[in-house]
Amino acid sequence: MLKQKTIDITNDVVGKLNKHGGFHLFYDNECVGEFVQETNEFKLKSGYAEQQGRILKTVTVTEYPDAKYVDCDTEGGWC
Repeated sequence: MLKQKTIDITNDVVGKLNKHGGFHLFYDNECVGEFVQETNEFKLKSGYAEQQGRILKTVTVTEYPDAKYVDCDTEGGWC
């Protein structure tokens, strides 16, 4: 079963100064948004959010990754 989960990626985000005096924010070598210094706000791509100074990413995960599907064929004797 798949579900949405929010993970904290703050420690893995790197900021690079841009020409407007703000910072482009990168996670895993992908630009995920920017921090605008004049307005003191984050502008993040869809799937990313800022809460209380932390940067969060929404991911889809398997809820029971070790679950096995077993269907027995009682007539044929296979399981």
